[in-house]
Amino acid sequence: MDTTALLSSLNNTIISVGWKLVGALALWIVGRVLIKFAMRLLGGGMRARGVEATIVRYAENTVNVLLTIILVIAILEVFGVQTTTFAALLAGAGLAIGAAWSGLLANFAAGAFLVVLRPFKVGDFISAGG
Repeated sequence: MDTTALLSSLNNTIISVGWKLVGALALWIVGRVLIKFAMRLLGGGMRARGVEATIVRYAENTVNVLLTIILVIAILEVFGVQTTTFAALLAGAGLAIGAAWSGLLANFAAGAFLVVLRPFKVGDFISAGG
């Protein structure tokens, strides 16, 4: 193989990967800014309506994780990775974790009811078991 053809091919590959890296970095920066904006909007709206601080933090963290997962999948798409496999993998993992944690999910639901029904608020002190 001719060295000039090899260098030209290598140069084209480096440029192509470089542009993909620049695009992925730009997508990450823009995505994180939009996620922070969505978090501020969600938290501000919930606080304005007087929602309990625990629920606000939980909702913000949940939305942050979900949007970050979507952002990572979008960045993988920039590099040409087939993301349908990741979507199926996430769905399968969610089902497996849900089945494995069925007892824990019952306790989580009880905790969610405590937060929603508000018998206690942040900063309250309680005495239990005696």
